[in-house]
Amino acid sequence: MIFEIINPSDKCTLEAFDHEVASVACCLIGSGQYALKGLDTDLEVPLFLFGGHDEWFTEKFGRTFEESIDFCKNNKLDALITCLNSTLIGGAESRASFNKGMDLIDDPVKKEEWRKHWLDQRRTSLNNICASAWSYARHFEELKTQGGAT
Repeated sequence: MIFEIINPSDKCTLEAFDHEVASVACCLIGSGQYALKGLDTDLEVPLFLFGGHDEWFTEKFGRTFEESIDFCKNNKLDALITCLNSTLIGGAESRASFNKGMDLIDDPVKKEEWRKHWLDQRRTSLNNICASAWSYARHFEELKTQGGAT
């Protein structure tokens, strides 16, 4: 599923195959100040500017936001990392061009160069949503390498 990250900065999207994972990712990178709108699904995540995240998470997933973070770290860590790393400037149509470029590159270092180049060429805001998402992904990768989430 592709989601647009509703924010006051650059248009960004992320991809997830699990609504709870997408919701946790959105809330982490936006601290409740971003929403998600599904582009190929009816699923969404509202803004939580004035709170209400625990009630929403409990209604949707049967656990609070913090409990959802822990659940995803302990049971869906790879999906969370993949989702955060999928954050990209541009809409669904841009993702196709970006992915075409990625598919042509075999070297992981060159893939990372392409991803950074894509971001640098398109970002117009000081607010770097992609860098924030990728930073969370690295954090969770480190947790995974250390043998689990804490």
